[in-house]
Amino acid sequence: MKKIVSLFAVVLITSASLNSCASKKVSAKTVGDVEIKTPCNDARSDKNFFRANQTANSTNLGMSKDMALLAAKDRLAGLIETQMKKVSERYQQDRQMSGKSEFQQKVEATTREIVKETLMDVGVICEKTMQKQDGSYNTFISIECNKETIYTGINKGFSKDEKLRQDYDAAKFREVFNEEMDKLENEQP
Repeated sequence: MKKIVSLFAVVLITSASLNSCASKKVSAKTVGDVEIKTPCNDARSDKNFFRANQTANSTNLGMSKDMALLAAKDRLAGLIETQMKKVSERYQQDRQMSGKSEFQQKVEATTREIVKETLMDVGVICEKTMQKQDGSYNTFISIECNKETIYTGINKGFSKDEKLRQDYDAAKFREVFNEEMDKLENEQP
């Protein structure tokens, strides 16, 4: 009889354990990748414009806007400097110049100066600010700079420098510049 009571107790405990596990139904909701559509994120650089997008969050509305604009300008400056480095490297290869490193340094310095001047007056093509539930502000912004502004500035910079003028062929530089801008447009997703 003790064996039956013991066996009954084991079955009862096992049954209770299984029922308690079954009662803790795990809500297995399938989680997949969810696309988040951010405002002002459609602007892409093309053969005519350098463009950059950025977002910033702050509890202060003005600060949110300022931070987004500053971050977008930083991104735009990086894009322009990277693109101009590609242009100058290709230009140097095509021209088979001596003193390449000096030319490269001058191009980079001229580009930085032109970019600094240009970023003071970029065009804002999209700006949206949204207030979150916690009271903070998210600002989304897209800015652009016309490629002609950059090209003209660099062309003027080269024309001012006597050493650069000796190695500078404006028509060839323009050709390489336009080809690299076309590539930039095609590389964009």
